[in-house]
Amino acid sequence: MGSFAQAASIAAVLVVVSGPAVAQSRHDGSWAIAIMTERGACDPLYRYYVEVEGQTVRLRSMTGATTQSAAGLVRPDGRINITVGQADDPVSVKGRLGATSGAGLWSAPARGCAGRWSAAKRG
Repeated sequence: MGSFAQAASIAAVLVVVSGPAVAQSRHDGSWAIAIMTERGACDPLYRYYVEVEGQTVRLRSMTGATTQSAAGLVRPDGRINITVGQADDPVSVKGRLGATSGAGLWSAPARGCAGRWSAAKRG
């Protein structure tokens, strides 16, 4: 086998073995979010758990199951935008995630509530 054919064969094997590269975000993983009410008659504290994979944010139940549909997205710079709740009573969560923590503001216009949130990366 000539050197060109040999090099091409080795390159083909490397591509098959390595497969496509999947980029990971520094935000990937499990996050716990505490939502604190500062205005309105909503409960004083809500807790949500989310999974971040790439730019997709999905809700996670207490049993560990994640939703199929995305609840929102996180940009590479950490800006996050999530909507949780029912269509007629949405809760908007916006802010920024760092490598291990995050913070921002939330609002529930249908209830007249708003406040701050904080997040901690769990894994």
